[in-house]
Amino acid sequence: MKKILLIVSFFLLLISSKCMHEKMDSVYYMYNNADYDVFVGFGLFHATYLYPDTIFEQLHNYRLIKSYSFNEYYVGETLEENIKRTTPIDTVSIFYFHADTINKYSWEIIQRDYKILRRYDLSSQDIVTLKDHRGIPEIPYPPDERMKDMKMYPPYGK
Repeated sequence: MKKILLIVSFFLLLISSKCMHEKMDSVYYMYNNADYDVFVGFGLFHATYLYPDTIFEQLHNYRLIKSYSFNEYYVGETLEENIKRTTPIDTVSIFYFHADTINKYSWEIIQRDYKILRRYDLSSQDIVTLKDHRGIPEIPYPPDERMKDMKMYPPYGK
């Protein structure tokens, strides 16, 4: 009986370890290093468009990140899994909006006038570059030195 319990315990540990690893593959740490709150959202994971179309969706897919804090953003699958499922293009768009913009303007004006703070267009290699020692991508706003050669609008340094 003890052998059976030991074997069952081993398999449960193995399965939970695999699930934890898969969960880590689908989480992104979104850092806000600005002195104002921002809303952030992934375009590719929720939108019905394909990059390089940079139209963004309604606010319900975006998350608030308070000033000088971070938020875990679970996307349900890895970037690679999403790309295989949706498109052959190796890019994900991430949109940032100032919280005051969201509170001040209608969504139609925000979309029409493209009132974004920044849009990152990150390849899977860019995501790998931003991974921490645990393999979790840490994506900062505003962009840091590691991102100087990554595609974004407005460009790095502006």
